[in-house]
Amino acid sequence: MHDLTFTRRKLMTAGAACGLLAMTGVRFAAAQAANRRTLRIGMSGFPPAVEPVLYVHTATRRIVPQMFDTLIAFDQTPAMALRPALAERWERVSGKALRLYLRKGVTFHNGGPLTADDAAFSLSPEHLLGPGMAGKSTAMQTLDTIDRVEVIDSHTVIVHAKGEDPLLEKRLASWGSEIVSKQAFDAAGSWEAWTAAPVGTGPYRIVSQTLDVAVQLASHDAYWGGLPPFAGIQFRVIPELASRMNALMAGEVDFATDISPDMFAEIEKHPQLEVAGGAVQNIRYLAVDKTSPVLAKVGIRRALSLALDRKAFVQALWQDRLPIPNGFQFPSFGEAYLEDFPALAYDPDLARKLLDESGYKGETITYKLLNNYYPNQVAGAQVMIEMWRAVGMNVEIQMMENFAQIQTKPVHAIYDSSSTAIFPDPLAHAWREFGPKGTLPKIGIWANEEYFSLGAKLKDTADPQARRPILRRMLEIIGQDDPSCVVLHGSGQFYGKRKDIAWEPGQTLDLNFGPFNPAYARK
Repeated sequence: MHDLTFTRRKLMTAGAACGLLAMTGVRFAAAQAANRRTLRIGMSGFPPAVEPVLYVHTATRRIVPQMFDTLIAFDQTPAMALRPALAERWERVSGKALRLYLRKGVTFHNGGPLTADDAAFSLSPEHLLGPGMAGKSTAMQTLDTIDRVEVIDSHTVIVHAKGEDPLLEKRLASWGSEIVSKQAFDAAGSWEAWTAAPVGTGPYRIVSQTLDVAVQLASHDAYWGGLPPFAGIQFRVIPELASRMNALMAGEVDFATDISPDMFAEIEKHPQLEVAGGAVQNIRYLAVDKTSPVLAKVGIRRALSLALDRKAFVQALWQDRLPIPNGFQFPSFGEAYLEDFPALAYDPDLARKLLDESGYKGETITYKLLNNYYPNQVAGAQVMIEMWRAVGMNVEIQMMENFAQIQTKPVHAIYDSSSTAIFPDPLAHAWREFGPKGTLPKIGIWANEEYFSLGAKLKDTADPQARRPILRRMLEIIGQDDPSCVVLHGSGQFYGKRKDIAWEPGQTLDLNFGPFNPAYARK
């Protein structure tokens, strides 16, 4: 355990950090700093690892932003604008290269200084490809365009892409691009030892991990962005929603994740509690195994989607708080968003027609289901079963314990999944699910060579207008011509929390309890 007791030196460091906060417009009063509490969070699952390149698991992304920083960051407003982070400024060298100037005086959790060597290592194949450089990581879904990092001096690097890459700045603000300590990684000696206690520059440092029980963090008082608002954070694993609610009501936790709408009224009865959160840059969808003899038929896959009354679904289960996207995209994509792309249709008559044309005779379609891994998952499945039954589809639920069970081959089923736009562009969203290195092709349940070819072309196309017809065709393929999934709705992340905990949600699954959270920036 790390000692959390304040020493004279730590208090002096805290004072210097508060001075930096004042200069950057962030206000965090000294009186508040002297009375910091340990924040107790009840969350639904234990992270498979807290190393940012390895997983985009929800539990991982709850913790990683507390421990690590990226070179560039998103401001977490709906516009997802870029802001300086470990790089205080950057400039284009060419369409293929970006020069970044690192902040001086930044320290890692082990006291070591941030240098260009750390940035170069973090974005190198040795780190991005994971253990044994075997590619068993999620970082390469969005960082595969990086060719190399050139060290210019101790605090200047040039990131070189393999080709023209207009999205390079956004990639360096995305999941998996977090900067780690090269010295600490080398000292660990193995990935196993490293993932037990990885070292970053973030506002909180790891103290301990107890499998399926808790992850404990402590304040990194020398944080470059200012004194963290909390003395520490304890992430307690409480899988059942009812148990998380009970812990929140009893004051055993200050903050509870993954709250479903049917719990909102109960939380709001308590004057000291409130509901926070809302829609995020994430789409909930059903993955479809097209290698299944039944689901191989395009008409049957389309019918699964056409039978769903999403408006009624969102009203009944989500109090109409979630958006229904027009395809696998978000308005935040800017010029890469096709605002005129058709809305997701509810057309039971067309669903019946397609089933008839496909020769569907009531064969069983298996729905592999987890017990509320996602909020309202089981209730939602039951509603959809009835909608499919109304058009003549025989969908049967098969309860599973985890994703490893679901994805054991042959899958031959549909199952729930979700996808976060790691940065606001289709190449960080649909492409990382359905591209050749994406989730579904890697499992072996969907592939489409035209889609793969178009995605490769999209990566090399910088002109926004030239990208639009490519994007349109890609959306048509995964939505209609060779459906890879059934889009359900935009996702929401809702939380129950104490009112006296100042905090505002962002646009992704990430939680941010550091000084850059807007709730502290206004103080």
